[in-house]
Amino acid sequence: MNKGNIAVIGGANIEYIVKSKTDIVQGSKNFVDIEELFGGGGLNYALRLMSTGISVCPLLYIGDDNIGHGIQKTLIFHCEKNSPTHAHVTRDGFFVNGLNTIRSMIIVEGQHRTILAQDQNNENLFLPYLKNEIDSASDATSVLIGHIHNDRMDINENSSDLSTIFAIDYFSRCEKFIYCNFGSTQLEYGFSFWKEKLKSIDVLQLNIDEVRSFFKNDGYTPTLLEIIHALNDLGISAIITLDKFGAIGVMKNKVDTVFLARAVELGDDFVDSTGAGDAFCAGMISVLDGKSDFIPEEFKEAMEVARSWAVYACKSYGGANHCPSAGTIDAFHQKINQGNEVIEYADDRMIDILSLIDSTFS
Repeated sequence: MNKGNIAVIGGANIEYIVKSKTDIVQGSKNFVDIEELFGGGGLNYALRLMSTGISVCPLLYIGDDNIGHGIQKTLIFHCEKNSPTHAHVTRDGFFVNGLNTIRSMIIVEGQHRTILAQDQNNENLFLPYLKNEIDSASDATSVLIGHIHNDRMDINENSSDLSTIFAIDYFSRCEKFIYCNFGSTQLEYGFSFWKEKLKSIDVLQLNIDEVRSFFKNDGYTPTLLEIIHALNDLGISAIITLDKFGAIGVMKNKVDTVFLARAVELGDDFVDSTGAGDAFCAGMISVLDGKSDFIPEEFKEAMEVARSWAVYACKSYGGANHCPSAGTIDAFHQKINQGNEVIEYADDRMIDILSLIDSTFS
């Protein structure tokens, strides 16, 4: 089954997952389990979408090295031979010239995780790659833009050299559906830097800590209500994930309204939340693919599906260690969504729920 054709732009790396059932004691010997997995936002999106039969054109931040070739083989394994995805993954120019694929370490201590990522930001190698390869995604129905590691001003002459801006401008001119899930490198510039570019996208997804930091101004951290009013003024939709407590959604055509996807507990089935946000992105775009003028029912459906994708991701270690098929995730969704439909809050009820979330996530 081949549905859509979603361009995925973002990172890919190898992850060394260090697992400890108890807190690690610094300065002492700790006994842990170590596992090697491939990950990174761009790869996580791609593998989760591909596993459900959705065609993907991955434009990933990986080099022509042993790790990069391992990632390519993983992508090939997850797609049908002679499919559009297979053609994209095996094309000439798949790798970023001169780049060493990033290594990262994820330390999992019980319910907590710490990520140590290798810094490969000393030269902008991704923008030339995008300029050469982005036309291969010209037939995409949508684009999902994740964390681009080298989008730093200290290695670029001006903002027009940022790969994120180039990608937004390109797909905006092509009138494509654009879903953005910025990472730390992009977010550090703040809302004022991105304000005009955000008007060209359809959906922005951040977690609650990221969105507060992103909208912080002169030391003042705005309330969720103020943040949502700013998003309404931009005319874009947004998802704010609340870690294990669900997510809230904002629709561009539904001012003074939020949509709440309540948390679904896994109990003893919970393993690791790494990549849950990436899975949420993939689930959202799997429903909204190409629908710039989606209606509330479609938005709520997308949030419900995305929550199921994110919850399922917490059942295994790593960002995309075990990606379910369409049948598996559909059955899981039907099971956990029963009685957990997304709820709509408007006006005073919206203010009350946002105030409650603000005080909970102080």
